[in-house]
Amino acid sequence: MYLQTFRDDRRSRHFDLIGGKGHPWSIDLVTVTAAGILVVGFACALVALWVR
Repeated sequence: MYLQTFRDDRRSRHFDLIGGKGHPWSIDLVTVTAAGILVVGFACALVALWVR
């Protein structure tokens, strides 16, 4: 497993986590981070409604 950084045609930087030998896979770390922030925010909103 290793981290790869690159720039696309529009000069945007991408961070990918790449792994696997027989069946390679990759995960865009920016997308995973954004999704994690949204999930945590939604969970906090549910807890705020439940505590109230």
